[in-house]
Amino acid sequence: MLNFRQVLQQLCCAHRTEPNGRALERIHIANAVLPANVRRLSHGFGKVSTKLRILYTSTGPDADRFDEAFHRNDLRALVDLLDSKQAVDSLIEPKHPWAEDPRTVGALAAMQLALLASVVGEDDASVREDIGRAGGIAPLARLVESRDSDGMQAAVVAMKYLTEESRQNSVAAFEAGALPPLIKLLGHSMAGLRGAAASCLRNMCTECEACHEHLAELGGIGVMVGQLDFPLDVSKDHDHDLLLEAVWNLEDMTADQDGKAFDRYCRLAVEAGAVEKLRKLREVGAGELLLAVEKLLQTLETFTSEKKD
Repeated sequence: MLNFRQVLQQLCCAHRTEPNGRALERIHIANAVLPANVRRLSHGFGKVSTKLRILYTSTGPDADRFDEAFHRNDLRALVDLLDSKQAVDSLIEPKHPWAEDPRTVGALAAMQLALLASVVGEDDASVREDIGRAGGIAPLARLVESRDSDGMQAAVVAMKYLTEESRQNSVAAFEAGALPPLIKLLGHSMAGLRGAAASCLRNMCTECEACHEHLAELGGIGVMVGQLDFPLDVSKDHDHDLLLEAVWNLEDMTADQDGKAFDRYCRLAVEAGAVEKLRKLREVGAGELLLAVEKLLQTLETFTSEKKD
């Protein structure tokens, strides 16, 4: 069961479209000039038959395998396709707000797993566990380290949702070595990718204490603190939401679900400058962001005297 904050987080951060409906306009224009060889996939998934639609062009046996796996909802077949290097010539629909279009069938398979975990998973969370049981976590974790940015970005989006409130998938991601490359991505220039990686780390750490401890050992708490002052403009909806998510993620890294502080992680956050960054953010924040900043400050400021000593 999602709490109110998690529902709000999904609404404001997960499915934001481009401003002025540009994504819809692009699809509408594309429909008027669809190539003759376009592959049109549409199917209902999950307990409530949530509809997903993909339009793309690609020629070869792996594209045929992808189409069959899509229509049969064959998760193991999708997982097997994650290593495919067969070219995808174009993706017409859907368009992600920030992630690159897949250029291989492997990246396309990662995108489909991300769609299942996010869009379908909102209505039927068991889909996320099914993907884990199909062996999807380890190959997605490998993709997070890929030099191919399209597959890497799709894998991070998929992992963000697959680890949400799932101890099974979070432990599997940790054991598959996802922690170091996700921490590294917190320094990426793409704000949406940084936010997705940070949320994935938050999910893993709240479900797996060994992961939380290892993240702290690798300096991950300090890197999470660094998300609070990236050059973002709180007056812009997307930037506001990314900062709100960054505050929430750090809160969950430094306190348990009952609000009890983790002393060690709070001290590490304070040493990394969290209080100073939050005070600056308080000066420009408003609404939900300001409330989140004030709440986290109330916890961390109790550790500032120790820092001075």
